[in-house]
Amino acid sequence: MPRLLLMENAAAAVAREVLLVADRHVGEIVVVCGEGDNGGDGFAIARHLAVAGRSVRMATIGEPRGDAPRTMAHIARGMGLPITAFTPVEPPCAPGIIVDALLGTGCDRAVVGRHREAIEWMNGCGAPIVSVDLPSGIDADTGQPHGCAVRAALTVTFVAPKAGFEAAAHWLGAVVVAGIGAPAPQ
Repeated sequence: MPRLLLMENAAAAVAREVLLVADRHVGEIVVVCGEGDNGGDGFAIARHLAVAGRSVRMATIGEPRGDAPRTMAHIARGMGLPITAFTPVEPPCAPGIIVDALLGTGCDRAVVGRHREAIEWMNGCGAPIVSVDLPSGIDADTGQPHGCAVRAALTVTFVAPKAGFEAAAHWLGAVVVAGIGAPAPQ
């Protein structure tokens, strides 16, 4: 299946769950987007939330890499959605909800620099965090954090739970498994 279609399906699934959480919280939704596919999901999630009438802002770490993430960022920019570069000096705002679309299943080394600062900011805001696929900084296979990790209130994962989810239970919060049109692993 094309990556763009999987990304769109994933974003729609996460946006549905974020809207359920948003009904219990007041304030802007901040989507923290990384450079990879997880960040592309974040741009598309923000679009879905804006179309649903929610106040949403994106804080980015780096520029999107790959065709699908770049396409989703281009669409969000074309809609005029607020997008700012995340900096630790000027965090994006005091959010009502945070969507963690920073790092995905490919996180396999210590989280440092602006990625670490963004994770520390998310954890320190006091707002509920909804993580896309798994909390940023968690190893999908072992469930162990790579130095630091997001502590999610809700994790929306795709197709099936990740191998490391049992060990990562402390970081995941509630878990929703969302179908995105791809078959489950055998």
